[in-house]
Amino acid sequence: MSSTRFFAVVSILLGATAIILPYFFGTFAVMVLGGVMLASGIVALLYVYNVRKHGLPVSVFGPWAQVIAGVVILVWPELTLWLLAILLGGGLILSGITGLTAMRDSQVVNPPLYLKIGLWTSIALGVLLIVMGSFGSAVLLGLVLGIALINAGLQQWREADLRY
Repeated sequence: MSSTRFFAVVSILLGATAIILPYFFGTFAVMVLGGVMLASGIVALLYVYNVRKHGLPVSVFGPWAQVIAGVVILVWPELTLWLLAILLGGGLILSGITGLTAMRDSQVVNPPLYLKIGLWTSIALGVLLIVMGSFGSAVLLGLVLGIALINAGLQQWREADLRY
């Protein structure tokens, strides 16, 4: 088995596991984000301090904010997931309300039923996501990550077929 196919199988298996255990993978993905932000902030701080030694007035606010955000995300991933639930849920609710308002103001006599159902579903899913909080966004993130990993694995498998 080629290394491309091996990594494709690993990606597909990880994706399936992420779909089976979405809360774990969603929380893990947020913690990885926190680690990346922390590492990136530290590297940016080192760069800024080096540039300041040469007399250039560069702000340290951005790198320090990145370091602090990375630490907060690593220590409290549930807080990040809760904020994600609020932002995504609020966006879904606003999208549904905006669509319903636009439909009402459009002067269309009988708008299609599937549009109304889709907009009301958006509102309902937004409310559900906010009510579920950090658990809901972790599950959503885990499911999306699982689907993306399976898709990437299938794409790698197809690439392996084209090469050989």
